[in-house]
Amino acid sequence: MTPASIRTEQPSAVDPLAACLDPAATLVVADTTVGAVALRQVAALARAVDVTLALRGPGAAALAVDLGCALAGPAEPVALPTGPALTVRDIRLHRLALPLTNLYVSSMYLTETQARTVVEIRTEQGLTGWGESHATALPKLQALAKTWIGRDLSRDLPALRRSFGRIGFDNRDGRNALSAFAGLELASWDLLAQAADQPLHRLLGYQGPTRPLPIACPLPAAVPGRKIDRTELAAHMADLGNVERVAELAVGFKARFGLGAFKYKSAGNTPAWDVAALTALRRTLGPDARLRFDPNAAYGTHDALSLCRQLEPLGLEFFEDPTDGLEGLARLSAHLRTPFATNMCIIAPEHLIAAHRRGLHATVLGDIFLWGGVHGLGNMALAARAMGHRPAVHSFYESAVVTAANCHIGLAFGMDSPHPMDCGTPGLAADLGRLIIRDGHITCPEGPGLGLTPEPAQLAALASAEPILIT
Repeated sequence: MTPASIRTEQPSAVDPLAACLDPAATLVVADTTVGAVALRQVAALARAVDVTLALRGPGAAALAVDLGCALAGPAEPVALPTGPALTVRDIRLHRLALPLTNLYVSSMYLTETQARTVVEIRTEQGLTGWGESHATALPKLQALAKTWIGRDLSRDLPALRRSFGRIGFDNRDGRNALSAFAGLELASWDLLAQAADQPLHRLLGYQGPTRPLPIACPLPAAVPGRKIDRTELAAHMADLGNVERVAELAVGFKARFGLGAFKYKSAGNTPAWDVAALTALRRTLGPDARLRFDPNAAYGTHDALSLCRQLEPLGLEFFEDPTDGLEGLARLSAHLRTPFATNMCIIAPEHLIAAHRRGLHATVLGDIFLWGGVHGLGNMALAARAMGHRPAVHSFYESAVVTAANCHIGLAFGMDSPHPMDCGTPGLAADLGRLIIRDGHITCPEGPGLGLTPEPAQLAALASAEPILIT
C-alpha cells in the first residue's frame, strides 16, 4: 500500500515524543534518522493522543507503511510485501471450561471453572494458528470470523485491523468485540510467525536471549474448601481466623512453583477481612514477598482511602483498582505512598493521556482482550512508557494459548519488569498444554509461532460444547 501524503513545511520535531504530548498539536513530523525503534514508540504515542504523524527522511515511505502513518511530502512508490500466502480456509471455535484447583472468590466472581473460547484458524497452505477469546464474546466472534474466511493474513491483517472499530464509536459491542477480534488476531500472529519460522517474540522485534519471566499468582479472597454462595461466604468471612486458609494456599503455591509474588483478590465487602488476610500473607510469606491488593473497584473512594491507609505499613507492591475511575485513583494517589495499578480504569488509548494529564502515573495492566490483540497491547506498552506509566501483563485464568502469548509479549515489550506478569496457570487443575513454572518464573515456549499446539484430546477433555466450524 502507499502511505498517505501530507504536504507541509512544518519542520521535523527535535523531540517527537514531547511534540505529541503538546495539547495543541494536531500534526507531528518526525525524521527517520531518529531510528526505527524510537519511531515505533512515537507512532504508538501519536495514535494514543490522536495526533497525525508524518515521516520524512531516508526510507520514510517503507517506515510509514510499517508504522501505519503518513509521509511529509509526495508519496513514494512502495513495494508490496512478498512471501507465501496465508489464506484462511476455515475457523474452529472451541468452547472450553477450565477447572480451577480452588473456588475463585472475588468481588466479581464465585466460580470453580473459567469459560473460554479457543480459536483455531486453518489455512489453505496447511498451517494452523491458535488464539483465544472470552466466552462472552462468542456471538461477536462467530460473526467476525465469517468475514475472515478467504482472507490472506500475510497481506490483509492490517486492513482487517483498520476495518474493525476504526474509531471507538464504531465498536458497538465494547469489550466483547475487542476480545473477539483479539482471538482471531492472536491466531493470525501465530500463523505469521510460523510462516516466518520464528518464535512470536522475534517477529515482534525482540532480539535478546530468551529467559524465564517472573510471574505473580492470583489468590482468592477466601478458601472455604467447597462451593458456596455469597450468604455462606459472608458467614465464613465473619470469622477472621479463616484468613489463615488464604495464607496456607499461598504457601502451597510457593512450595510447588517457587512463587514469590501474589495478587490477593478482595471480596470487596469486609475491609477488616482484607486487612487481616494481607497481614497474614505478609507474616507467613515474609518481607520479600511481593503482595498486591485487588478489590476490582469494589470500594468507594473514601472507604478505599481508609482501607489503603491501613494496608500501607504492609509494603504492598501496588494497590490495583481499589476504587473506580481515573478520578478516584488520582484522588487516592494524592494521599498514599504505595503505587497504583489498573486494568479497569485505563483500558483504551485515550485513558493513557487522561491519566497522564491528571498526574496519575500507574502500572497499566494490559491484556490482549481489552486492548484488541497483540498489536494493540504492544502499542499500549510503547505509548504508556512515553507518558510515564509502567506497562505490565494482566492475566486471569486463560488457557495455555494466551499464557504462551503473554510470555512472548512480555519478552518483546519488556512487560515483566519492574512487575512480574500476572499468571493464573498455577490455579488451573487442567490446561491445554504444559508450561514450565519453576522458581517463580515461567519459561517461554520454544519453536515457531507460539510454540504451543493444543492436542485434540486436550480440547475434547475440556470442551463444554461441540466446536463451531466456520467455512
